[in-house]
Amino acid sequence: MGKVTFKAEGKWLGNLKVEAKIRNKFTINMDEPPSLGGEDTAPNPVEVVLAALIGCLGIVIPVVAKEKNIPLQNVEIHTEGDLDPRGFMGDPNVRAGYDEVRVKVKIEAPVDRTKIEELMKEVERRCPVSDIIKNPVNLKISLE
Repeated sequence: MGKVTFKAEGKWLGNLKVEAKIRNKFTINMDEPPSLGGEDTAPNPVEVVLAALIGCLGIVIPVVAKEKNIPLQNVEIHTEGDLDPRGFMGDPNVRAGYDEVRVKVKIEAPVDRTKIEELMKEVERRCPVSDIIKNPVNLKISLE
């Protein structure tokens, strides 16, 4: 299988609200909390990134566990990231994105911890969202 192209499109809904559509089937709404000028009607985009990381890990973990014959009983994933909002607010000396993202994964399976650690090494290598966060991506923004 070669490259696959994923797409999303979106539009501004007023104030700081944005709607993203995926496959003409799914909608993700985003907003900002009042402290950043929004109305707090939906998660903000950087929270959606954390949720995407949870989603990706939550998919890759069972895929790799099945390959390694590890019967999962439970998986819990918690994410958090540190971001200085001054970058978003216009300070050119402050990065706009996360400085650090932390993930805690709890896996319950009837195998020893070494097998779970091996599983997680493979998951980290294969999770597309963690790869996007860890490594620079060739981003091209064009004005129409």
